Amino acid sequence: MAPTIPAVPSKDGDVNTYNLLNIPANTPRLYYVNGIRNSAKDHALTASLLSILCEHPVQGVYNQSNGAILDLGQCLLDYTQNASARVFGNRKLVPGKTLRDDEVQKIVDETIKGSFVWNQATVTLFKEVANNYGRNTLIVAHSQGNLITSNALFIIERVFGSAALKYVRVYSLASPSPAWPLGLRYTNGGGGRQENAFMNDLVSLLRPHNLAAKVGVTRFQNAGDFRTHAGAGTVSLTPHGVNENIALNFLQSIRVDLGKTKEFAPDFLEKSNKMAEDAIKMIGVNK
Repeated sequence: MAPTIPAVPSKDGDVNTYNLLNIPANTPRLYYVNGIRNSAKDHALTASLLSILCEHPVQGVYNQSNGAILDLGQCLLDYTQNASARVFGNRKLVPGKTLRDDEVQKIVDETIKGSFVWNQATVTLFKEVANNYGRNTLIVAHSQGNLITSNALFIIERVFGSAALKYVRVYSLASPSPAWPLGLRYTNGGGGRQENAFMNDLVSLLRPHNLAAKVGVTRFQNAGDFRTHAGAGTVSLTPHGVNENIALNFLQSIRVDLGKTKEFAPDFLEKSNKMAEDAIKMIGVNK
């Protein structure tokens, strides 16, 4: 079967399916939300490579880049929204709701009309997770993508109740997010979240729990893969890229959650390397 040319998103919040191995299964739904200063081609390439490494279709939710200054401004707004969701919003678990599919769609439409959010990708991810209500959903978020994801899940919790997050699991790569919904925690019956970060990455240290762990207070830290990036200094932006963070144990964790083996067979690595090279050529990214 001829490889499918990966779609390059054209606008903020675009959703495209990346499935370079032509895997027929699409359950659970697996999403990728990119971080700051990612071009549309970069987003398409990363989602494509994830679909290969996870051996599973990936739904890419595009967080559009508008240049360094505007991107930083949007991150600040996202960060403020994220922090205030816990500080000024509901600080307790929200009772769950039992809803029919037609009721879910009505609530989604009404919520979008009545809500004010700064980031279009947040609106899109909320819609995607809500429309997959009651079904397992995995989300890979990198950098600013974590702010987008957390903000979307806060809306999910507020609208559908904390129990809706029992089906959602998040894999955070270099997350700066200061807050996540209570219902997401395993201890509250949620799908849980795994943190993957280099502890000398300045962006990751914007998350208060990571900063606390950096100075030796680890009791607030959730399970995950925390390392110091060799040769990058005490605090740096060097280990922040998605490629470095994918190399953490996150990949083994998500493969197990998808029912795959942790380790790659030699022939798969050879095949996937060739497909990655083909994806780079098809998308037109200079690597």
